[in-house]
Amino acid sequence: MMQLEIVGTHVINDYTTTAIASTIKEATFKVDGKEETVKADDGKVLVLVVDDAQRDLVPGKSYEVQDHFEIVPVSVYRKGGPSAAPWIGAKEEEKASYYFRQGLLVDGGKIVEDASVSQIITGGKFDETGTQNITLKANGTHFNGILIDNGSKFKIQDSKFYAYGDGGDDLAGWGATIMADNKSEIEIKDSYIENEGAIRCALYVDNTSIAKVENTVIYTKETPDTYEEFANLTPGMMKRVPFALGMEGTIRSLNVMADGQGKFKDCIVVSTGWGALSTDSGTAYDICGTYALEAEDTLGGIGTLEIAQEGKEYTAVKEVNGVKYGFTVGGSGYVTYADSGIHNLFKKVEFYAPDYIQVMGSGRSGSSYIDSYLQSGHTAFMTQQTGGGTFDLTRTTVDTVDALIQMKSGAANTGFSNIVVDNCNINFNGTSTRDEDGILAELIESDDAGNPGITTYTINDTPEAAVLTKSSVADSSASFKNGTYKGNIYNSIYNYRQALNVLFENASYIGKISSTQAIHVDLNGEVVPNGTILNAFMGSKEFDHCNYAAEKGGSCSDAKLIGRFKHTVSPMVNNLINVTLSNSKWNVTADGYLNSLTIDAMTDIDSESPVTIYTKALSVEGKEYESGEYKNGNVTISVDTSEIEIPDNGIVDAGQTYGNVVYTLIAIKEDGSFDSDALKVKRQNYIDGKLYFTPLPCEGYEIISMVSEGGKIGPNTEGGELSVYENVLAPSDGSKEMSVMITVKK
Repeated sequence: MMQLEIVGTHVINDYTTTAIASTIKEATFKVDGKEETVKADDGKVLVLVVDDAQRDLVPGKSYEVQDHFEIVPVSVYRKGGPSAAPWIGAKEEEKASYYFRQGLLVDGGKIVEDASVSQIITGGKFDETGTQNITLKANGTHFNGILIDNGSKFKIQDSKFYAYGDGGDDLAGWGATIMADNKSEIEIKDSYIENEGAIRCALYVDNTSIAKVENTVIYTKETPDTYEEFANLTPGMMKRVPFALGMEGTIRSLNVMADGQGKFKDCIVVSTGWGALSTDSGTAYDICGTYALEAEDTLGGIGTLEIAQEGKEYTAVKEVNGVKYGFTVGGSGYVTYADSGIHNLFKKVEFYAPDYIQVMGSGRSGSSYIDSYLQSGHTAFMTQQTGGGTFDLTRTTVDTVDALIQMKSGAANTGFSNIVVDNCNINFNGTSTRDEDGILAELIESDDAGNPGITTYTINDTPEAAVLTKSSVADSSASFKNGTYKGNIYNSIYNYRQALNVLFENASYIGKISSTQAIHVDLNGEVVPNGTILNAFMGSKEFDHCNYAAEKGGSCSDAKLIGRFKHTVSPMVNNLINVTLSNSKWNVTADGYLNSLTIDAMTDIDSESPVTIYTKALSVEGKEYESGEYKNGNVTISVDTSEIEIPDNGIVDAGQTYGNVVYTLIAIKEDGSFDSDALKVKRQNYIDGKLYFTPLPCEGYEIISMVSEGGKIGPNTEGGELSVYENVLAPSDGSKEMSVMITVKK
């Protein structure tokens, strides 16, 4: 046995801890007290291998060497960082280049020997086509296990991978245990992947690459860092789940980017916190025509995983590759995520989450669940900043506590989305502090805190101050078919005019449906006062740890208040609900306010006690009813068809950028009067903090001019996905609010 001590290093980039660990050109070390120095040639960096495992080559580290060690010079074929998404807007001294180092680099179908640290691969065999029965250990930070690049095809069979230490950036694959990029294809069968650390994916797939994973276990565990290690990890915005999502966590098992694909069958994918089956910044299904994620007969969850012990109770048990594993739900996070218009397909899956089964954000994203079982400890599905995506649930059972779906829209970030539930069982279990009957669907004012780097949110609920507006957002919808459904349905949007369209088809429904006023409540159901600041858990200096779940100094309670609303039935202002019953029955449990009610017969609605449904329109068997009261048993339908005069404020779109700069787009006529009906807007808030948009004049209108305030407007010259937008609006230095006045003529 030898004692190895790292005395000092010389690095290419010392701006950040991420760079210090990966850009080493020279290292001085001691072995049993004897000092030596090793240098890397131009284009290479140094990697430490101790007893067949990669380790950190960082000053102050000390290792007991059982057998042998080696400091390997490795060529750097891939760099990145300063132009990548997390760095946009960062100061130069905060940036760090990503120097990719890996156990095996397969590029264009060939192993790149001088870029591969194959000393960390033991047992079995490997070549340019794949691995068989190997074990790979990457036990240092920002180090990739296997990187498959540029059209390579690679098969991993009966192999084990272990990666311990923080990743560098899971939007770039830096530190991923297995990575497929640039039209590569990788198969992983009968294998086991375990990694531990912040932002270190087990599997990363990008740029038209495909990963097919079968009969394999992926288990990612959160970082054991000290407070100092976690605080210094750069880029800061990448090392934890965005606070706006209402959860905590530091690692995703999977990330599929661009038009990559992840396909899973007979697998287990578990993370202790943040995400299991995740996508990020994908290419829309409408463009690429492929699913980002497909999973079948797969268990996915947030919690802990172990080889099942006889007699011990688990949330779920599943056998993979001849081994029975026990999963226990816990921690904080979502199972899966979809954004940018991508679509996912899940069949016969079991998903378990302490918070959300799935979050859906940005674009016309969508996911289908077929013959599956889903369990959520909070809200099963949440959407934010969406542009019309749909959840389809077919023959699926959902056990949740608070709600089936929460759709966020309104002043912070407008959005609209849909859910279709067909022949499903939706159960509300446990104790909810939000709604004792459970919520089937709710459209609420978004409490989106802003871009992923924002770690605070100030409560500001003002539904009682709502005033009528013509500023509108496209409708959201919730359809329930072929089954019996119980739970409440609410719309509490008040800063915009937005409808929630509810359809029951061949269904029996028990619950209340109404426009509401909604305000935040805490975990005990008590009102959270306006002005209360919610803070993400960024580590505890006092207790020297970054573990939000620790008994002392750790807390994720503030994050869990994001999206936690309690509803009060209230007359409609801007929050319209349109209800249609088609060959369905509704057992009404409380009074409610609707915009319209369409039914086959008055007898389709009943109640066990006297209730009143207030509506602006009633249609029965195709007949439109006039103002008045209509009764059936205990149900009174009060119809008021009088017209509502709505003032025009000219706002055609509004929201906030990734840099939390509020923006408003206003349409005015040549005489200066408002006309919000003149335009529609196609737009995208991009990660560079700018707003990319195209104003679309409605029929008969023509745009004369656009004038901005608080920001600079100009023609868009960006390519890629941004090329579809004509204009870009960039905030001025220090600006917190910007607007565009669009003059039209008719």
